Amino acid sequence: MTSKILPPRMFLVLAAVALVLVISIAVVLGFGALLGAMGDQIGSLVLRWVGAGLGIVFVVDLICLVLALAIRAAANGEEPPEEA
Repeated sequence: MTSKILPPRMFLVLAAVALVLVISIAVVLGFGALLGAMGDQIGSLVLRWVGAGLGIVFVVDLICLVLALAIRAAANGEEPPEEA
């Protein structure tokens, strides 16, 4: 039995977090735009900053996902098939 460098569940968690963050960013920024249109500039500004923070977390999550996939690919050591 071979030991795996990264647990397979980690990929599922990272992908699920990325999906939830995309939805959260859209909802927060949309609600911020709604508050801005209703005249609540402070609330709109706060939600824009919250959306920016969620965006940063989203980018970090995507970087972690790409690095995890790269580590998994390097650990497998399989070469792509050569074309004749």
